[in-house]
Amino acid sequence: MKNIKAIYGLASIFTLIIGMIIYLLFRDLNNMLLFRWIPKLAFFQNFEYIQLTPSVLSYILMYNIPDMLWFVSGILFLRFFWFYKPREQKIYVLCFYIIGTVFELSQLSKHIPGTFDFLDLLFMGIGALVEGLIYKKRCLA
Repeated sequence: MKNIKAIYGLASIFTLIIGMIIYLLFRDLNNMLLFRWIPKLAFFQNFEYIQLTPSVLSYILMYNIPDMLWFVSGILFLRFFWFYKPREQKIYVLCFYIIGTVFELSQLSKHIPGTFDFLDLLFMGIGALVEGLIYKKRCLA
């Protein structure tokens, strides 16, 4: 069981890093709020990003996959942190689902930074579903 817990911790870090790499490689970072909030990270703004040919797949790769990876990373981290306490884990993961959904929906208002995208919700749901199925198959079996 310790190996599975370690895998959850590493998978959480890995999915977060992959999402960040996608941002760095394919997104124009000049208008990101993060760089206004943390000026020391501004050196990332000078990176030349790879401009993909506009298509549905390139849009999904650039915008929806990183959000899905962020969301799955959070779920994996909560599973790692509360690994030996399944009841608490279930509560925190459910709260994380709700917070992620509310944050995405709140972008419909002008008070929360970001752009609402239904596909973000869809891909976050797909990521959570796949993670949940793997969790049930591997950890609850």
